[in-house]
Amino acid sequence: MKKSYEKIVLIIAVLAAAGLAFMGFTKLSAVAQDFVSESVSGGKNDTAVAGADKLAATMESMAKPALLESAVIGETKRPVDNFAGVALYAKKPEGNEIAKPVDPILDPPVHPPIPNTWWLENNVNLGFADSPARDEDNDGFSNLEEFEAKTLPNDAQSFPGLINKLQFVKQESIGYFLWFSSALGPEKYQFKIAQLPAAFEAAPQNDKEAFLSGSSLPLVRTKDYIGSGANIFEEGPYKDRFKLKSVVAKEITNDATKLKRTIEFATIDDLSPNKKETFEIPRAPNSKERPATVRYDRTAVLALNAAGEQGKEFKVTENTPFALPFSNSEKKYLLKTVTANSITVEYKDASGKTATIDIKKN
Repeated sequence: MKKSYEKIVLIIAVLAAAGLAFMGFTKLSAVAQDFVSESVSGGKNDTAVAGADKLAATMESMAKPALLESAVIGETKRPVDNFAGVALYAKKPEGNEIAKPVDPILDPPVHPPIPNTWWLENNVNLGFADSPARDEDNDGFSNLEEFEAKTLPNDAQSFPGLINKLQFVKQESIGYFLWFSSALGPEKYQFKIAQLPAAFEAAPQNDKEAFLSGSSLPLVRTKDYIGSGANIFEEGPYKDRFKLKSVVAKEITNDATKLKRTIEFATIDDLSPNKKETFEIPRAPNSKERPATVRYDRTAVLALNAAGEQGKEFKVTENTPFALPFSNSEKKYLLKTVTANSITVEYKDASGKTATIDIKKN
């Protein structure tokens, strides 16, 4: 039974194949009949497709990006986007109003006082509500600051004056009490000095007076009695720091009692490179007068919130030049004064004139 079934299937397959072959032959004959070759003048057959020679050039041009010329309106070129033709903008609607289109060339500024053309010329997106406050090149200056300074908002090496981003973090000061303690005849004077704790400057007046009059004050005295023109200290941390210029007696009137007394005043030169100044101190001042004779070596802790220096701090001693950014070799800025609450910096402005700026703490 199985063998008979296989034979039947084989016979059906042969008959089907024969039928398909016959239909194919019949169709081919019909096609040949439909497309009978005819002779044209000149004895040649022309089978070329019209315009086929331009196909290769067309395919090549489609593979290249389209280059579109910028449109010109007045004296301003309008950038053309290959997708939309021009950048499209709309004003934010108020309430139930329909958003109105904005023409960045012809319409009023979207972010006054910055003209719309500035955004287009510098390839900066004006479509954000906070576009003026954004910093495209991460140099620490906003788009508005770059516009006002006429610098490039998309170039991290082009930025306004860095002095505008200088921050005064805090001051570090060392106080010292230089005391004209005694005299032993003409041109024989003795001095003492004590370095004060960091909290001294901020202490109340009464605490200062008590500390400077206390027996625990760490005073260091001159090795010998000295005369005018000599360095006061010949050893220790204040070696060659102070020089006695002269001693002069002056008549002083007490404000409270109106009584007069004669006091010797020592004129002293501070020889520190960043000081180079002259000051006076009285001989043997009383407890209330002593805090006024305290002097300070001050250092400012600064930070620059721009030019890749964000998050870094550096220290500059009072009356010392420094550079911005801090890594630059050319020191164009001078830290003139430092107080607990502010600093004063001197520098040359864009026109070359000397300018000063006061920067408050933080």
